[in-house]
Amino acid sequence: MNGRRLLVVPREEEFSPGKVAQDRAIIQRTAALLEHAGFQVQPVVADEFFEIGPSWEFQLVLTMCQGERALARLSAFEASGVPTVNRAAAIRSCYRDRMGGVLASAGVPVPYGMLVPTQKEPRAEAISRFDFSAGVYVKRGDLHALTADDVSRIANPDELAAKLASFNARAIGLAYLQQGVPGRVVKFYGVTGEDFFRLAGAPPWLDRTRSRTLEAAARRAAAALGLEVWGGDAVLSANKGNGEGDPPGFHIIDFNDWPSFSSVLEEAASAIARRCLKLVGTRNRPQGK
Repeated sequence: MNGRRLLVVPREEEFSPGKVAQDRAIIQRTAALLEHAGFQVQPVVADEFFEIGPSWEFQLVLTMCQGERALARLSAFEASGVPTVNRAAAIRSCYRDRMGGVLASAGVPVPYGMLVPTQKEPRAEAISRFDFSAGVYVKRGDLHALTADDVSRIANPDELAAKLASFNARAIGLAYLQQGVPGRVVKFYGVTGEDFFRLAGAPPWLDRTRSRTLEAAARRAAAALGLEVWGGDAVLSANKGNGEGDPPGFHIIDFNDWPSFSSVLEEAASAIARRCLKLVGTRNRPQGK
């Protein structure tokens, strides 16, 4: 393992509103574990990332970056055969203009949702499936929330028109409408290929069966998006969803590429480091072995 080089790129500060330290803590802890395993670690900020080429012989790239320019650079590393965690296409799939469709196509239990342009109010028939009395969430249609104004709960079409106009004034061309669902919001965290899945904020009435079903759905979502390191939010309902035709008992309402793992940092860093070692080992394994 000696001599292997690891490039570490934290998330751009503009994509970590109020969580810069937390986001950096998980990637730095993971890098420290990989350094202990024999990697030579080179940390860079996003602006420096653009000056580094794949020909510099890195064996692994850890990155939380989310901007389009950084993802283009990350793709160049991938094209040269360097394992990256996460991959550029997977990160891009977590933009809201893609994520909803990917998860729905994969059979993941998600609330009904649709993308709409912000330049004009959608027609009544286009939004007729939404139950405004239960609340509808209007989210910016590209990135995750960067400000408090990027996600709003509305109760009628008039509020929708005002929100779309607000997004349009900020040069946000798409909005994602998501049906509100009742229940308890929990956060979940996982790593692909590892026996690591944790819930934060789970109520005492959450039974083991539904917890495992939620984990299976989250792992299916991660696979559909192509993520190695992931997390998200789910809403648990009182209904267990055991009967035929019943609601699923939970809905996944958001999914993130590489969250901060703040409440489970040490466990998560260990799982991510193990996954990285497997990915590098697979890349360097002789054919036929």
